Amino acid sequence: MAEIKSAIELAMERTKNLVVDPKEREAMAIKEIEDKVKAVLRRFAESMIDHEGAAKELGKIQGDMSSKRTIIIKNLIDEFDVHKDNERLFAIFHAAGIDLPQSIRSDLETINRKFREEIESRRTAIQKRIRDALAELNITGSAIEPNLDAWDEWDEEVRRASEAFGATMKELKNKARAATESR
Repeated sequence: MAEIKSAIELAMERTKNLVVDPKEREAMAIKEIEDKVKAVLRRFAESMIDHEGAAKELGKIQGDMSSKRTIIIKNLIDEFDVHKDNERLFAIFHAAGIDLPQSIRSDLETINRKFREEIESRRTAIQKRIRDALAELNITGSAIEPNLDAWDEWDEEVRRASEAFGATMKELKNKARAATESR
């Protein structure tokens, strides 16, 4: 009578002679480091840990130091965004012992400031247009405060501003990568 084997036993029999080659092993190790780095940065982004805690956890991740540094730099730089306050990212760069050149930091701060100013300018202009449109409908008063989030026109303006500043941000990210990876 034949022996009945479980699915796991069959799988184990079929894979017992498989060996992972060094390139696959290295790729798996890099993927593991990247997953751990992303997990730490996600907790940092969600304010579950501060920059010192994030730096400590990043330091505990096992693996090749140059690979780990490259992965950390790539993921941190990817987090830069004109919609966010990047001060926390600057703090984690510093805490992780990665030097971000002052000129690049200054450029990133400038683009963020200009983006906020542009958004505020567009916000004011759209609010005025909405108030004027409401006034034509005899809806006026000091309590009228347009809800921009409910207007498609506002979403379009934010999208256009993001596109306009996005190209510059992309250039700055590339400069930051080049500057930090060469150190």
